[in-house]
Amino acid sequence: MKNNRLITSQISDTVTRLILLPLIVTLAAGCGSPAPSPTDIAAPPTQPSSLPTNTSAPPAAQPVTPTTETTATLPVTDAPALPSNILTGQHPFTSQSGGRNYLLFLPSNYGKDPAQKFPLILFLHGSGTSSSNTDMLLYEALPQILGFTPDFPFIVLSPQMTGKPGDEYWFQDKVEASVFSLLDEVTASYAVDTTRVYLTGVSIGGNGVWEYGLRHPDTFAALAPVMGFVGDTTGFHVPANICDLKNKPIWAFHGAVDTIVPLEAEQSLVDALKACDGNIQFTVYPDGDHDISGRVYQDQELYTWMLAQTLR
Repeated sequence: MKNNRLITSQISDTVTRLILLPLIVTLAAGCGSPAPSPTDIAAPPTQPSSLPTNTSAPPAAQPVTPTTETTATLPVTDAPALPSNILTGQHPFTSQSGGRNYLLFLPSNYGKDPAQKFPLILFLHGSGTSSSNTDMLLYEALPQILGFTPDFPFIVLSPQMTGKPGDEYWFQDKVEASVFSLLDEVTASYAVDTTRVYLTGVSIGGNGVWEYGLRHPDTFAALAPVMGFVGDTTGFHVPANICDLKNKPIWAFHGAVDTIVPLEAEQSLVDALKACDGNIQFTVYPDGDHDISGRVYQDQELYTWMLAQTLR
């Protein structure tokens, strides 16, 4: 409890600075934009609501030019079996179990208190940053934030799909198996609070959030799909077992004028969960196209909400 209170007290000062960071997300992951003031977006309730209502997001600002010049990177190496020489900040590794490349972020105070465990965010990127080069992930909003925020109070794991965009999808069995093997590897090797593991992702990664949430409901304390959907190139749909998620805290985000993943693709999932009294919130950016991830991940309320959710 002491550690959880410490983490929660850190969140306001740490994440507030995120709203000042310039971001962009490219290709299918969406283009980032400066975040609004956290007071402009309705904060989620700290207690679940049986019938939450949609919240509206503020207008988008103009996107800015991406920059990763000040984000430190290291050559990709095999991850250590145990973090004997702790590398705080964000660094690339290759999974020992599945050979998948990933970025791992450790807060600046990681390891200072041997008894402290940290919440973990599993981030699934969009299709535009699939590559064998982990530097591509630095064009995603959340990894780019971490390059400028050494005391962000979560461990963040960002696996990477390989090959050209479209060669792999998060929902594929082989990809799913490697991601969860990697998650097990990290939680076994680092001081992770396994009751506070959160899943988020953008675009095709938002699809992965819905798919993994349904397949692994006991792994994640909360889900935050951004521009998410269920389906494939043949069309979007609502899975028959959607109400399996009715007790899972979910905060979904979408742009009202998204031309790549239309609003209806995620709205239908939200409506289905509301129909079975699901614990679901939905923020719609009225002017948002496939470009909202910068604003989503710069909003401190998202992280405050995450920390309020734990596995029971």
